[in-house]
Amino acid sequence: MDTSLFFVEWLGTPLWMWAGFLGLVIAILSFDLGVLHKENKEIGVGESIKLSVLYISLGLAFGGWVWWYLGAESGLAYMTGFVVEKTLALDNVFVIALIFSFFAVPRLY
Repeated sequence: MDTSLFFVEWLGTPLWMWAGFLGLVIAILSFDLGVLHKENKEIGVGESIKLSVLYISLGLAFGGWVWWYLGAESGLAYMTGFVVEKTLALDNVFVIALIFSFFAVPRLY
């Protein structure tokens, strides 16, 4: 079997890394939607914190792998983007909470 296709670069990264990343994202989404949240229910603060810690830990672990496999420069670029994204996401959560409270959307949603 010719495996040279997996080492072809796309956007500066080998295809096997893209395939692995896509597989990881699909696995995490399947776990979240298929196992953790099969039914519609209100999620409490405790469960939200646990899930946030889980997903932040997964993101940091992936960043650790990037740092280890691709080097410090790529790892630092990933971690910088990760921190910036988490920081920018906080203001989105605040705005969404304001909109939901203004329109009296039930916590279930």
